[in-house]
Amino acid sequence: MQCMNIQQFLKAYYEFLIEHTNPQRAKKEKAYLYSDFKHYGIAFGLRSQFIKKYKKELAQLEKTDALNLIDTLWHKDSFEEKMLALDVLGLHAKKIDHTDMPFIEHLLRTSKGWALLDSFIIQIMPGLLEREPQTYDILKKWITDSDFWVRRSALLSQLLFFRKNNGGNKKLFFDFAVSQFDEGWIDSLYKNTLDKKRAKFFIRKAIGWALREMSVKDPQPVFKFLKRYKNEMSGLSFREGSRKLPEELKKLL
Repeated sequence: MQCMNIQQFLKAYYEFLIEHTNPQRAKKEKAYLYSDFKHYGIAFGLRSQFIKKYKKELAQLEKTDALNLIDTLWHKDSFEEKMLALDVLGLHAKKIDHTDMPFIEHLLRTSKGWALLDSFIIQIMPGLLEREPQTYDILKKWITDSDFWVRRSALLSQLLFFRKNNGGNKKLFFDFAVSQFDEGWIDSLYKNTLDKKRAKFFIRKAIGWALREMSVKDPQPVFKFLKRYKNEMSGLSFREGSRKLPEELKKLL
């Protein structure tokens, strides 16, 4: 890391968090995210200003140094430190390959919510899938995992492909979506009512979100999928998936 001391950087970030902590915002944010982490309540704009000062130096890190820094930050107590870890990961996204998947999977399994998980899975995975197509085999494992956050990751890993209508494997996504219509696995694995409710919501939402993104530039496959499975999918997935379809197609559903 050219001219940059990691420990000084971490110390500077911690001091920044202490200086700008906002207890009221932290309390609301923690409740909204159902978070188990410590929150400082730092506004996004403030955190962006801090990162901007170090962005060039962080981007110049060697991959090993970057991953070590990410790991260090990820295992700190606060949500904001974990978010900084993901900012660093984003700067090195093009260096990630299949050998890093155990680390990436560790991050997603310990994210404990959409705010962290979505932030890096959606950004990291399309490039990796494009560079190393064998990574699709990992998604096929994720979609059968016992952790609903891991299944959500499988559903959202191609989101940027669908948004741009460039690349990706739409058939595989459709297969994944259909496989999640039967929610019996949630009822059998999750005993807590809130956990069941959250698992169903976040899986249903992920299916609808991906369909919605796809429908903007390639509506026909989404229309055909929704028409075929309207009575099998959840109302949430259907509503989200059809929201941006052309009006003439909506009328035919």
